[in-house]
Amino acid sequence: MEENEKKVGFYTTTRKVRLYTNNLEYLKITNEIYNETVEKYYNLLFENTQFLELSNQNCLRELEKITIKSKTGEKPKDYFEQNVPLYLRRAAINEAIGQVRTYFGLLENSKKNKNIKPPSKATRFNSSMTLYKGMYRNLADGKIELKLFDGNDWKWFGAKLKDWQIPEEGEILSPTVVMKKDYVMLHIPIKQRIEDVTPIKYRMKDENIRVCGIAFSNSDKFAICVALQSTGKLVKCIFVPGGDEYKNRTKQILGRIKKHRQKNWSYAEKDHKNYWIKLKNISEHYAHEISRKIVDFCVENKVQVISIAEIKDINEHFGKRVGIYSPIFLRKKIIEYMKYKAFKEGIIVTTVRSNYTGNRCYKCRSIVKRNGLKSVCEKGHQADYFFNTAMNIGIMCLKKFGKKIKLEI
Repeated sequence: MEENEKKVGFYTTTRKVRLYTNNLEYLKITNEIYNETVEKYYNLLFENTQFLELSNQNCLRELEKITIKSKTGEKPKDYFEQNVPLYLRRAAINEAIGQVRTYFGLLENSKKNKNIKPPSKATRFNSSMTLYKGMYRNLADGKIELKLFDGNDWKWFGAKLKDWQIPEEGEILSPTVVMKKDYVMLHIPIKQRIEDVTPIKYRMKDENIRVCGIAFSNSDKFAICVALQSTGKLVKCIFVPGGDEYKNRTKQILGRIKKHRQKNWSYAEKDHKNYWIKLKNISEHYAHEISRKIVDFCVENKVQVISIAEIKDINEHFGKRVGIYSPIFLRKKIIEYMKYKAFKEGIIVTTVRSNYTGNRCYKCRSIVKRNGLKSVCEKGHQADYFFNTAMNIGIMCLKKFGKKIKLEI
């Protein structure tokens, strides 16, 4: 790969849309037929494990050969009668292949590690039905047609989609019907283009590369981001607030949960469950919001690489239990969401060792003493403690890939 050549890639996101139909019973029947077909091919694969040595496509072909009549009408040894459209059958076979491969993968892991319990073969099948092209058509703004079994024959039926619009860019892949207790969802994957997925070792050769170092805190500042040039010179810094607000909101909910534990009348159990759901939703909201602000900052400042410190255990790193609803504990989820948001923008996330990111001065590398949110080094340099950490993380990333740092001291 040439030094300045960009590599184009793709990513897939899934839109979850509520599906409304007057033919819910037919949809349930079709879903049952799909799972019955999955079960038959799942069990058949255990009798023909040699097929698993092939690619998924060739494995599918071999399974069709031993279960479907030939053009001359000859029935193979494992033939079984099936009134299933071609594309529904193939979707079911691929589902069965995936489940069997997962089983043998887990089995292999259990053999290597005695602490892992061996998996059990599936006995009940309730997979969500994937719709290949022959099973749906006319997917447009707010509507779709599905091929369903009405008890006698396969027919096309219309359905409505809530808040669904065809995306201006991207390719729509095979949607999946997800049957809930009281409603139906349609999960629609959309494949979109990314202009730059160049591996980090190639993009770091660029003399004009920009890196963003990020430090996370347990204070009101969720994250501190510094955009740096390849020489380590600061381009821009941002403090992402919201930590105190997040702590207060979760603290209120936890207080209500504590009160509900003392109740013993019937409706308390339902309220108790709703509070835990609310806690989860609050955490999801802040993780998405903070990760979006970080990525937007990087896009605005033409950052190509995000650098974070590698921390395996938050409690161990901070030396005490920080609480699962504290800002710093949300770090893992923020990073998880930040990675895929950044990838969509052509930005790569990498890690550096956390050693000396907080207790060394980013300017002179002398030892730092922390005083609240301030840090003062042995040579007198002063800075916000987490700003100093973020600078160290960004500079360590640049040095890791051979960049020469030139800082004004």
